[in-house]
Amino acid sequence: MRVDLHTHSSVSDGLDSPAELVRKMRTAGIEAFALTDHDTLQGLPEAREEAAKIGIELIPGAEISAEFQGQDDVHILALFVDEKNGRFNRRLSERQENRRRRGELMAENLVRAGYPLDLDAIRQDVGDGVWGRPHIARALIRAGHAKSNDDAFDRFLGREHPWYVPSTKWPAADVLEAIHEAGGVSSLAHAVWYRDAEDLVSALAAAGLDAIEVFHPDHDAAQEARFGALAHALGLLVTAGSDFHGTPEGRKHPGGVSGTAEMLGLLAARARPR
Repeated sequence: MRVDLHTHSSVSDGLDSPAELVRKMRTAGIEAFALTDHDTLQGLPEAREEAAKIGIELIPGAEISAEFQGQDDVHILALFVDEKNGRFNRRLSERQENRRRRGELMAENLVRAGYPLDLDAIRQDVGDGVWGRPHIARALIRAGHAKSNDDAFDRFLGREHPWYVPSTKWPAADVLEAIHEAGGVSSLAHAVWYRDAEDLVSALAAAGLDAIEVFHPDHDAAQEARFGALAHALGLLVTAGSDFHGTPEGRKHPGGVSGTAEMLGLLAARARPR
């Protein structure tokens, strides 16, 4: 059994609709996957309908942006959550509104700085989904200001630029508590992204973190061994995910990074009763 526990649809910053993403996962030989759009569960009903049609297991999830000990872009995967949990959904709705305000302000800052963008086209691209910097990156590419997504982030969307707008993040300890209240399991995404990763993981484990995303496209074999050993030392579970957003990049494609049935079973057993 091949399992992918980190994917994105057009409901957040992916390119594929939830149903299209389900079909791509099935074609790639993935038998169970988690839809983990940023700060939202909105894509799950469509994904579940398609998953039932073609015979693939869907794990309800989200990728939540958090703040912890001065790091304001810590990403925590919420897996096996109860998507009908009212409190969890209200908190996600607050996050979505914050993302919308931030995205529109950043786009407006770029326009004022002399980089014309079609703001209505960006809003149409986002639709009822969740704002993210990749939406602005795609607008910069369409307008000819950037050559690629990486170029857009390097020259326009990084925090070092004057038009960058910081986001107000959800404290990580509160994120972990909310995930558990919604019956879910928490995993730190792409652990290699963070400074002092060992200290961060240890502190989050003490706050209730359940797992580490050991297997991710940005992790080479040495980093997989590093974070696998850390998970073992701290008694944490392990997750694996492609972090697919719709455009294949290296191992960021359906099936590019996958876990096993044993991994999925251990995570499911950790999920809290609803």
